[in-house]
This record gives sequence, C-alpha cells and structure tokens, in this order.
Amino acid sequence: MGAWDIREYEVLDSTNLEARRLLLAGAGEGLVVTAGHQTAGRGRLDRCWLDQPGKSLLVSIVFGDRGLFLVSALVGLAARGAIRALGGEGPLLKWPNDLVYGRRKVGGILSEDFSVGARRFVIVGLGINLGYLPGELRISGKLAPTSVLVEEGRIWKKEDVLSVFLREVEARSVLMAQDLWAEYEKCLAYVGETVEVEDYALFNRNDFPNRTGKKQSGGVIKGVLLGVDGEGNMVIRTESGLHRVASGDLIPPPD
Repeated sequence: MGAWDIREYEVLDSTNLEARRLLLAGAGEGLVVTAGHQTAGRGRLDRCWLDQPGKSLLVSIVFGDRGLFLVSALVGLAARGAIRALGGEGPLLKWPNDLVYGRRKVGGILSEDFSVGARRFVIVGLGINLGYLPGELRISGKLAPTSVLVEEGRIWKKEDVLSVFLREVEARSVLMAQDLWAEYEKCLAYVGETVEVEDYALFNRNDFPNRTGKKQSGGVIKGVLLGVDGEGNMVIRTESGLHRVASGDLIPPPD
C-alpha cells in the first residue's frame, strides 16, 4: 500500500468521519486516522460505539477501491494477527464484523464506501477494547463485552498494537482474495455450532452453489455454521438445506 499517512488525535467525533474529511481535503489511500477517544463512534447498522478515553485502539484505514467485506476481513485478520504477534492468543472473527473471545465481544469493524470525484475508496474503522478492567465493561449488547487485558491477562500498549497491526495489514494487502478468505475461515468463530441470524439476506437455496439472486427476510434463520464461501458469504446448513447468507446479525448459542 505504500507509506502510511498517519494522523493521530486525542479526541475525535469518529475516526471514519475524520477520514472522510481528510479525503475531501486531498488525502488518499494509506491514510490512517487514530484517536484516544471518540465522542460519536459508530458501529454496524448505525449502532453507537462507546469508549472511555485511552482504553481502546480506535483506528480507521483508507484503502483503494476494493470489496467492503474483503477489506473488513483483512482488517479483522490483521487485528488478530497483531495480538498473536505480540504474544497473545488473539480473538476469533465473528461473521460479519466482530472480534470475539468465545461469546464475549472485544472489538468491531465498520467499512464504508466513499468517493471523491472519480476516486473511490473504502474506509475501514476498527475499535478494540484494550485496557478495560472487568468493572469498567458496562457496554450493552447481545454479546458480553470484554477487553484484551481481561482475556490475555496483561497490559497492552496501544502504540505497540497499532504498529504491529499496520504491519499485519501490509502483509495481507498483497494476498489474493482466495488466500484471505481461506485464512478468514480458519479464524472464524462458532464453526460447527448452531447459530441464529437475524434480519438476514440470503441467496436462494435452490441456486446453491450458484448465485443468481437474493431472497430478503427480516426474520430469523437457524442452522449449523459451516464456514464462508469465496466471497465471504456465510454458509449454514438448516433443516431445509444449505444457504449462503449475504448479511445479517449472527447470534451464537449460549455457553
């Protein structure tokens, strides 16, 4: 990707929003925006992302015109790789955009298309709870919140994690899509377990394995998670057969 253009802030409304502003001002691919605290952090489906100052890694990276989910997977794998490179076990990846230890969420990813004139970019925001103690994790959600400190049992310096994370991003940016999806599948949480997916969109099961159209539903689909296909769609087996799930909110089974 070339040299990183790193912009560091103590406080921002959102690293993704600041990346948009900087792109409009002339920045380009390789832009990295990081903050010690966000006042209007966002997650998937316009959910709020809350943090306490200095306790999270909050960073957005600007890529060229690549698939949204592909670069989300790349960033998630790089985050896991950074924790492992620094001596930790590392989280697994919960489809489509979370990082988890078991049924506990430690981070999330938000990817957005953004165009400036004829130039098209993908902005990928990553938030990881690094330094929270158990009593500080009062974040509501369908998964219990956790932190890398709690799960790995030691202090993590944000600067160290960011540096290694960017190195891990660089290493994966040159990989072919099929290689990224192969690594992603190996690091996917809940494979072989029965999961539910709320507000799902799936491809017609009668067309499996070909993809000819989407069938949209706002309900719940339940089945065994088998993995992902070559485009990052989740593959599950239900009582009615195999399905490719293009989007949705995955709910793992309870412990």
